[in-house]
Amino acid sequence: MRFENKLMKRSYDVDSGKDIYSPERGKDFDLSNMRFLHTGVDTIRQLYNCSIKQDVLEQISTHFEHFKTDVINIGGFLFKLSSSGKKSGYKYILKNLEMGFVVLLKSFYCEAEEMGPHMKIECSPQIIDELGFEKLTKELRAVASLFGDTLEASGIAVHMCVDIKGLELPEDFESKLATRSRRNLKVNGISSGHFGVSEASFVYGQGQTYMFGNTTSMQMCLYNKTLEAVKSDKLDFCEGIWRNTPSLEDPFIPEYKDGKDGNEADEVFRLEFRIHHSIIKEFENGHFNNTGEIVCIREPKDLKQHLQGLWDYSLNNFRLQHSTRYVHPIWQKLMEDVEWFNVHPTFIYKRSAKKSSGQATRRNVAMWLGNHLRLAARKGFTPDHVVSHLLSSGLDSELADYFGLLSYGYHDELSECLYDFVNRRMLDHRLNGVAA
Repeated sequence: MRFENKLMKRSYDVDSGKDIYSPERGKDFDLSNMRFLHTGVDTIRQLYNCSIKQDVLEQISTHFEHFKTDVINIGGFLFKLSSSGKKSGYKYILKNLEMGFVVLLKSFYCEAEEMGPHMKIECSPQIIDELGFEKLTKELRAVASLFGDTLEASGIAVHMCVDIKGLELPEDFESKLATRSRRNLKVNGISSGHFGVSEASFVYGQGQTYMFGNTTSMQMCLYNKTLEAVKSDKLDFCEGIWRNTPSLEDPFIPEYKDGKDGNEADEVFRLEFRIHHSIIKEFENGHFNNTGEIVCIREPKDLKQHLQGLWDYSLNNFRLQHSTRYVHPIWQKLMEDVEWFNVHPTFIYKRSAKKSSGQATRRNVAMWLGNHLRLAARKGFTPDHVVSHLLSSGLDSELADYFGLLSYGYHDELSECLYDFVNRRMLDHRLNGVAA
């Protein structure tokens, strides 16, 4: 099914606070009660290539053999030590959530004395919020240096989230979510979801949680954050963040109502996009900066300028449609109103796997463009019509590569460049008599 992905006409009345979305036909949508309480990074997983310090490895092995406690002191810091299954790829887990880190150590697929992918560190939401990306990068390296030598940041995975008050999903939410995931599984309880989630969709607890996608690629989760925060004993932390958002009606009071005044507390849902480190690597493969150097997204400090682009890409990868013509107003509001800091102004985001000989080359694109423009000129089509047709062909990434541009997003660079090219070539064809 082909989607046009048009945005609805939007009107906002400052006096009444009405936020109205209007399709060309049909009823209007009022999203005045839908408010964003928090935009942030919930989880970061940092990967390092390194060689493991032999004294640390020996200390861990000895601890398992001779000590009854599962608490171990590494470099003056206490960690809860446990062994891990081969499925994780690492032999040991060292946890200190007071510090805010969980360290996975010693790859099953590489000898300890060899330089290799021996370490992954997961950061808690609290430490991400407390330190910020620059300080977090330094702290991660400090923690990693307790266990390894010759540290080399090799990749990063990230969970991006938005907390939403007043979210009312359409009843046909699942069927209107355009995604490559195969939406063919429903699970009414988490306990029954023991099978793999690759390319599948899950619904937990009567629509309280939706999960689409693959944990080893890109995954979208939409769930009741209020209930999850109570269950995980993080409600105080979450409410502390939500209360930082001022009310639109009165900026001196928080938008979030916690119910301590005797009224009902607000229910908050979280939309979360989980991006695997292999996908971040594909974004690296697909991009170059203004000096021709490949973009590096390996640590939190590298990640921060790309958050807006990754968010926009995720919203398009999992896209809620109102119809085959219009993006749903909920998704439109997420596209237009959610802003991330440190946005890079020139990147257009696309993923790119390593090049294979079977992929289209610039020569193929040049031949396709040349033949297309010659026929279009003969038909008397306008440059605007031709550009619109080319951009809707699904070959925008090949076109961007042909013109030496970066190819994904909401930027006009590709459209402007393509229009100049098409206008010039079609004029040449008409003057040379090709269109006659």
